[in-house]
Amino acid sequence: MNSAREQIENRPFFTEVPIVRAIRAAWEGTLWIQRRGEEPWDDEGPIDVFGSDRSYVGTYDPRDTGIPAAFGPDGLAAFWEFDELDVPSIVVKRLPVEVR
Repeated sequence: MNSAREQIENRPFFTEVPIVRAIRAAWEGTLWIQRRGEEPWDDEGPIDVFGSDRSYVGTYDPRDTGIPAAFGPDGLAAFWEFDELDVPSIVVKRLPVEVR
């Protein structure tokens, strides 16, 4: 019993928990950065958008939109979407000018 306790107590742990879960760059230079959620293991946190001049544009709730899987010209963005049976499909949408 003591050896198991000693192994646990002597086990190394990271001193920091990374908060950035994903980064994407659009064609026009905006950055989309997804942070972790409330818990360290939660990968579905808010998505911050920064302009090409690195000014803060806004934050998306991950329940409203996901981080794009890919960006295209003229504000096009591809998103993974899953139906009620978890069947994936790719949906292409045009982003508002402010977040391109």
